[in-house]
Amino acid sequence: MRHIILSIAALTTLGSCSGNSDHKALVAACTADGESAETCSCIADAMEAKLDPDLFKRTAQSIGREKRDVEAFVTSLTGEEQMQFASVVSDMFTCKLSPPKE
Repeated sequence: MRHIILSIAALTTLGSCSGNSDHKALVAACTADGESAETCSCIADAMEAKLDPDLFKRTAQSIGREKRDVEAFVTSLTGEEQMQFASVVSDMFTCKLSPPKE
């Protein structure tokens, strides 16, 4: 999941109660994949900042809560929504990802 997330987008916070819960759901899914909480929070922050609130909420629901495959989720989106994800990639590179497991 980490590699797909890195190549697709990052998450960010809205500050609302639902945003906080959505942020936590994404961080939990990311840490379950082996990343540090700090890195996952950074990724979630980037996604929340760049994705519109509805897309961020749907991302948290699908990836964070339903544990849906990131690539499958992104390919199910409209072209415009995929472009939002693409806009987050550069932000994700600033997050300190763990080296791939061999």
